[in-house]
Amino acid sequence: MYTQWAYWEGIKNYYEGKKFYLQAQVGNPEGEDKPNKKYYDPRVFIRESEKSMSKRVQEACRDLGNVNRL
Repeated sequence: MYTQWAYWEGIKNYYEGKKFYLQAQVGNPEGEDKPNKKYYDPRVFIRESEKSMSKRVQEACRDLGNVNRL
């Protein structure tokens, strides 16, 4: 459950940080004719999800005491 939330949190944070770029295909705070294609690329927000989940898994490993063990 915690990793699911961490994954979702990555997408949520990405959206909140880029929501003015994700409202339309063209037009953003940088200009009315500026394209937003790079913000729509699913690889970008999926990567943010992976990074947030990775942090959560690392936290869980520390909590379980299995970090730096041989």
